[in-house]
Amino acid sequence: MTIIKRTTIFLSMALLAIASNAMQVTDSLWNREFACAQEIIDTYTAIQKASDKKNKEQEILNACYYVWNSGEYMFKCRGKNEDIALLPKYAEKLELDNEIVAKFMQEHKMARFADHYFTLQAMKRGSTFDASRDGIEMTVFFPIRGLNENDYLKLQTIFTCKNEALHTAYLKKMAHMLSNNGCNNELLVIRKFIEENVAESEQKEKIMALYDSYATIMPGIQAPDVAFKDAEGKKYTISDFKSKVIVIDVWATWCGSCLKNMPKFMELINSFKENKDVVFFTVSTDSDELREKWLAAIEKHKMGGMLNLTPERNSTPQFEEKYFVSSVPRYIVIDKEGKIVSAFAPKPGKELEKIIKELL
Repeated sequence: MTIIKRTTIFLSMALLAIASNAMQVTDSLWNREFACAQEIIDTYTAIQKASDKKNKEQEILNACYYVWNSGEYMFKCRGKNEDIALLPKYAEKLELDNEIVAKFMQEHKMARFADHYFTLQAMKRGSTFDASRDGIEMTVFFPIRGLNENDYLKLQTIFTCKNEALHTAYLKKMAHMLSNNGCNNELLVIRKFIEENVAESEQKEKIMALYDSYATIMPGIQAPDVAFKDAEGKKYTISDFKSKVIVIDVWATWCGSCLKNMPKFMELINSFKENKDVVFFTVSTDSDELREKWLAAIEKHKMGGMLNLTPERNSTPQFEEKYFVSSVPRYIVIDKEGKIVSAFAPKPGKELEKIIKELL
């Protein structure tokens, strides 16, 4: 049976039955797999037209189903199907602490529904699918991307609503994100909303502790002075490069993303090669036992034209400890006065290049 015929049959059922038993019919019409975006839209609009306009509960429930099925379809096709561009138009704004919405989210997957909802809303504002999808939680389905304005708006909305179950779900996401990706000024703003609106709990205490731990590497703070050494054993410290903008690529030989980004980092170095006020270097977090593998990777990936360092393991304090390096790749930018610009800078590209140019 073709998609068009199947949709027509379902919609005919809706128009015949929805007035007599609206809630049950809505459930039965939505609880199925959709093959295309238009099928989702047609189901939503047919139910809206046939519903009692005074029944706000019915309208909200229909809107929730639309968000859920639209999101499931978008993420099933990994955002690649062109017809997903049709879906944001019909995505209604929802109050996340509304009783009907909260119940619907509880009956489905809380954080997943939120991801669907905010993705649709961001696309409705004109963002691409990739810029709209959740950037807070890492997933094997999509490439890692940095947080953007959609993510910050999402967190602000979540932590200013009164849906406690949603707070709990996103505190867990925040814990993982802060542990692995650190903190920036935008996330400091989110801290205020968490403090003021989220009920006290062990999870909230954990989040506050994570925020506090990053106090020593926030923008404007003097960069911790740690020691490194090159392949010949020559020692360097952060303070050796004072009066220069410092850009550090933190990597490891076993990290695929690090090696994938390395050519872009080398391009960035090349674009500033005439400027003596900026210094670029890599810091490998490989253990001393992997020294030969580190040297081989430098040669294989043609990294010999730049300064390649490893942390000085016999020094105190240690680089990884002071800069909270728990995952790689990481990019760090320090200004000419030796102060942190970003301990969690963007990966090599236009955004990082812009930061460097502004400092110069």
